[in-house]
Amino acid sequence: MFDLFEKWDGTPRPTESTSSTESASSSENTYQPYNPYPQNTNEKIFVVSLGGSVFFNEKLRAPEIAKFCEVLNELIREGNQFVLVIGGGRVARVYQAGAKSMGANNFELDEVGIAVTRANALFFTYGIDNSWRGVLTDPKEAERVLLLGKTPIFGGTIPGQTTDAVAAIIAELLGADFINVSNVDGIYSADPAKEPNAKLYKELTHTKMVSLLKAQASKPGAHTFVDPHAAAILQRSKIRSYFISGDDVENFKSIVRRAPEFKGTIVQTENTTTMNE
Repeated sequence: MFDLFEKWDGTPRPTESTSSTESASSSENTYQPYNPYPQNTNEKIFVVSLGGSVFFNEKLRAPEIAKFCEVLNELIREGNQFVLVIGGGRVARVYQAGAKSMGANNFELDEVGIAVTRANALFFTYGIDNSWRGVLTDPKEAERVLLLGKTPIFGGTIPGQTTDAVAAIIAELLGADFINVSNVDGIYSADPAKEPNAKLYKELTHTKMVSLLKAQASKPGAHTFVDPHAAAILQRSKIRSYFISGDDVENFKSIVRRAPEFKGTIVQTENTTTMNE
């Protein structure tokens, strides 16, 4: 039966030059898998991490939520797409403290916090015209929902992961920009609530951002501008990131519209940043 196989002495064979072979070879060399969201090239997609401190701190700020949703609706009509990830704020901390007093362990406290973030996220499903009607729980769902022309909205996803980290991983998946919206108007050299003379950075590299985060996180009672897991994701995929306050919706518009001036901090790769560190 082995006579069925042609004997070969190891000498390289001449390349066939038939048109069908050339066509197949050309097709193989030029074929690229379809990827609707190539890494770091989606100029019209923004993943927004909305800190709970902006809208859900001392009290529910429903009018401000409605105003922010109107801004998003306006920007969506201009052709932009958003993925929203909503934090828990003080409400989550109050609920977690209550659960802890009743014996909940850390895993269970995370579950309480996640439940609060998802309740907060529901408000945005009501206010955004093309929102996906329901709070999503799997980051991979963001891609499918965007392709359907809808706005995906998330709260927390799994215990042990912050909503900042959820937003960062979705930005990595989509190759989109990351916008962190909080009650602080950018990244400072120190906590501005404790040190009034702290310097606001207009622009940082990912390396410098992580260095600042480590320095600030080492201080007792530190409140950092983003959690370390999220920062590591932003750095490893060189995700262009913005850190701004949620109090100025016009400033948010400026970032989405790529205006040259805005108030806040942009973090981008070493070969694109212009600041001297």
